[in-house]
Amino acid sequence: MNDISELLRALLDKLSNTEEVEREFKDMMNDDPQLKEDYKLWCDDMGYSIKTGYQDFIDEQMQDRDEFWESMNEDF
Repeated sequence: MNDISELLRALLDKLSNTEEVEREFKDMMNDDPQLKEDYKLWCDDMGYSIKTGYQDFIDEQMQDRDEFWESMNEDF
């Protein structure tokens, strides 16, 4: 079983923007039926919709990163 959260985080670290992450993830799911099934289960477990789950997760990760850096800047 694929760890979708870790996969999306790795793609986000590797690629420069969320559009590239979305495109890469969609391509990966089109090429790998098991990944697509794992994604559906992940969405169900996480409470995301299948249509927008990956984007919602990416948005949350980006918000968390922004909040982290904002708090770091406030400390200095």
